[in-house]
Amino acid sequence: MFSRFTVSPRAVASSFLVVFAFLATALTAGAASITASAGGATPDQTVQLMQYFPGTLTIGVGDTVTWTMNATEPHTISFGKPPFPPGSDQAFAPAGGNSFDGTNFVNSGLLFAANAAPPGAATKFSLTFTQPGTFTYSCLIHPNMTGKVVVQPAGTAYPPSQASYQATNDPVYTAAISAGQSSIATQKVTTKKNPDGSTTYVMAAGWGDGKSYAVLRFGANNLTIHASDSVQWSQQDPNEVHTVTFLNNGQDVPFLLPNNTTNPVAVRPAGGTTYSGSGFFNSGLLLPVGTPPQVGPSSYTLKFDRPGTYNYLCILHDDQGMKGTLTVLGATAALPRTGGIPESAGLGVGLIGLLLVGSGLFLKRRAQA
Repeated sequence: MFSRFTVSPRAVASSFLVVFAFLATALTAGAASITASAGGATPDQTVQLMQYFPGTLTIGVGDTVTWTMNATEPHTISFGKPPFPPGSDQAFAPAGGNSFDGTNFVNSGLLFAANAAPPGAATKFSLTFTQPGTFTYSCLIHPNMTGKVVVQPAGTAYPPSQASYQATNDPVYTAAISAGQSSIATQKVTTKKNPDGSTTYVMAAGWGDGKSYAVLRFGANNLTIHASDSVQWSQQDPNEVHTVTFLNNGQDVPFLLPNNTTNPVAVRPAGGTTYSGSGFFNSGLLLPVGTPPQVGPSSYTLKFDRPGTYNYLCILHDDQGMKGTLTVLGATAALPRTGGIPESAGLGVGLIGLLLVGSGLFLKRRAQA
């Protein structure tokens, strides 16, 4: 059927050269795949960074960015305005697909570190940008955690420094780690006398600067008090939520249920105001200081009326080491010198509504279906 057409060898060779040149140009100017990271931490996970690295990423139209997790604290990669209210369980789930044109809502859902992810959980998120512009994104569970992507016309040069970028070498990263470590020494347990002669001990239940780091620890790892004394825990991190929880015979309480909704047992107060050494006692979610009282509490006070040694934890962050031990002595026993967080704890470099505004939500421990 091609007998009517004659093609010279020179024409064929020329055609191949044209096609080859086109393909070479397309490959050279084609879309790139670029990596970024979410969060960061000290090796023991005490200090968690509430930042993306790099803070500003420059790419071209058609490029794809892949975010990976740089610590065990989960985060989301979220562009655009969520079509649901703050505190919704929808913040935990992926939405919007894997491309962004500057107008749609895209959410990675919860991302976990590869070495600490629950079965089937996502550990990275890739997004392709189809239109030029400057776009801000955020973590839906840490609302002060934001980043920026600058999308240039295809073929525009990238910043030279971006090619060799490593998050742990970023001065912003190292400064935040240092600030978080230094803050540990500032935590002190204070006391106040009650009218009945007992003492209330006051300590932090997590703290942070609300913009660069969070410390996932209680104000003292170990505290010794007398029977009839009380302890008041105060949540001091603008970017997190925590719980103070005494488990019933060590029985685990997951934060997330198998259907990716929050466990009401984990977020609600339980057990009353006096602890006698047994049962499930829970503060419920402790929200940042300054949260309107009608939204939820920022502190939790519990009285102890029976001698013993009792362990407690934050349901959201116990896998990251947010645990404490309380020793209750008889009413007349002498108190030893009470230790705080060991000096080594921070060394190393490394939702009710999200205010329910932000919840560190280490959701690794899920209930099994």
